[in-house]
Formats: sequence, C-alpha cells, structure tokens
Amino acid sequence: LPFGLEGRDQADPASRIEPVPLDAGLILRGSIDLVERGRGRRLRVTDHKSGKADAPKDVMVGGGRVLQPVLYALAAERLLGEPVEAGRLYYCSSRGGYEERVVPLDGAARDAAREFAATVAGAIADGFMPAAPAQGSCRWCDYRMVCGPYEELRVAQKPPARLAALERLRKLR
Repeated sequence: LPFGLEGRDQADPASRIEPVPLDAGLILRGSIDLVERGRGRRLRVTDHKSGKADAPKDVMVGGGRVLQPVLYALAAERLLGEPVEAGRLYYCSSRGGYEERVVPLDGAARDAAREFAATVAGAIADGFMPAAPAQGSCRWCDYRMVCGPYEELRVAQKPPARLAALERLRKLR
C-alpha cells in the first residue's frame, strides 16, 4: 500500500501518488507491506523486517528510532478512512527469530507521534540539528567514516539545554 510514491505497478488500489499528511504534523511517503482486517473489521498494519529483532518488546516509537509501526498505522487510517488498531514490525526471517513487535494505536502512541513531529519541527525552526548520537550508537553506525570515531565525545561539549528536546524524545518508549 504505497503512498507518495510513483511507479508501483502491482500496488493496492487504495494506494495514492500523493504523500499522506498526518494530524501529528508530518507528511509521509512510504509503502506499507501488509494491512490485515481482523475480527470486528479492525485493521492492523505490518512492516516486514529481514534483520534481527532489535526493537524492544514494549516499543512504541523507540525514542524516535522505531517510527514505522505508529506512523504507518496513522497513514493507513488516512488512506483507508478506517480506524487502525495497531502497527506491527514482523521480523520475518530466522535472523529475526520470526518475532513481532505490536504497537497499539492508542492515545499514548498518537501523543508520541505528535511529540516526535514537534521535536523535529522545532529543530528545523531553530536551525539546530546537531549530530548528537546516543551513547554507544556510533559503534554500529554506517556513517562512522564520515563523522570519525569521536562524535560521542563531541556531544559532551554541546550545550545540554539545546539538546533537551532530543533527550525528551529519546525517553519515549
């Protein structure tokens, strides 16, 4: 179920070329892997993952690192005009242990999406989007060659008050 993307010949008929604006203040482009209709006609949105199951079991937005379950569920509500019960990551390989992470699309998840969007919008408005990796995250980052090995040390020299919104975001489960 793509949205905001062109050239998808085998797309679901509910797909659209235009991006989807969300009430949270974001405009999304993407492609939902699976929409299921369960008992009571409730919808669940799934994004398939081929890697290891690295999202915590109780994830909602993972501090801004795991956004697809909530954002894709919100996009599906807009696209389909029906309530979505949950978003889900399904680690569909032996590497991922065939595990799933289900995120109910409740008030807390909607609030987390709004807080994420507000944090990003504030950083753009302030013109302050510093490299500020969480402790230990540089070890596995694909961009380490660009930043070098000392980015985490440089974060300690940045004004903590300017990083407060990012720190609040990182505390969202």
